[in-house]
Amino acid sequence: MENTVAKNKSKTQQPKEKKKELPVQPWISMRRGLIVMAITSVVLAVWISSQVIPATGWLEGILWGLLFGGMIWAIFFGNILINKFLRRR
Repeated sequence: MENTVAKNKSKTQQPKEKKKELPVQPWISMRRGLIVMAITSVVLAVWISSQVIPATGWLEGILWGLLFGGMIWAIFFGNILINKFLRRR
């Protein structure tokens, strides 16, 4: 006589469900982020201009301030684009 032991499957056992990944929620809203970036870029532009104007003159000082203030926006939007590109995959 052969004794075979079969695994009893309970009828109450549920199939394993894949865990659904929840989207990562941002810690700050886009509106608030834009406000913070606007204030930061204006403050940086004024500060850089005030440091450069005595050494090089008004025109070049203002241009350096605009360059640094604009770079804040370029980094901000570049980061958003990179983040969207990487999250698609």
